[in-house]
Amino acid sequence: MEVLGVFDDDAAKWGGRLLGVPVLGGLDLAPEYADRGRFILAIGNNDHRARLAERFARFDWATAVHPAAYVHPSARLRAGVVVFAGAVVQPETVVGAHSIVNTGTTVDHDCEVGSYVHLAPGVHLAGGVAVGSRAMLGVGASVIPGVRIGEGAIVGAGSVVLRDVSPGETVVGMPAKPLQKE
Repeated sequence: MEVLGVFDDDAAKWGGRLLGVPVLGGLDLAPEYADRGRFILAIGNNDHRARLAERFARFDWATAVHPAAYVHPSARLRAGVVVFAGAVVQPETVVGAHSIVNTGTTVDHDCEVGSYVHLAPGVHLAGGVAVGSRAMLGVGASVIPGVRIGEGAIVGAGSVVLRDVSPGETVVGMPAKPLQKE
């Protein structure tokens, strides 16, 4: 996939290059390019990514899979999904719109990943895991088979999830437990 340019609201970057790709200007210019190709949202924050996808809903959203990633033919990746190098997405998995499957992440068979989810580098989802929309799983987190991660939940880096996580809940540790609020 050829990348024609990127948009960034930081005016200091306009006219420059990002990883060899021209920075075309701010996001307000994006609609001028709506008929010139497909788009990808490369923003890590789930809520920001969701707001932009909704703002530019009429765009043709590409799904990007790095050549060094593996996605089984029966897996379904929705519009705007990005799968990074070394990631593996196994059979019968569904990954929702505008989700990120980051470097070295493994998603086993029959998982359901909601929209606007971020699976950080090295996450492992065992078979049959369900991850609600806008959830964030930190670097190296692991989830055992059949567990449900609620919408908007956060799983801390390196955590091992052995039981369901409620919507909006933050869990950390090994085994993962709710974060104590001070």
